Amino acid sequence: MSNTDDDREYDQTGLYPPGQRPFRLFGLIGFLLGVIVFIAATAFILDRTLL
Repeated sequence: MSNTDDDREYDQTGLYPPGQRPFRLFGLIGFLLGVIVFIAATAFILDRTLL
């Protein structure tokens, strides 16, 4: 499969606008890390408060 075929497949998903692929990926990873940290902090606070 050639490189242009790969690009077309990514473009059809709508997740990676041209020229912004790495930034959207880093944004997604950062968002997921933020959610994980939020859940961990909430669990820690509830553990200290309720137990």
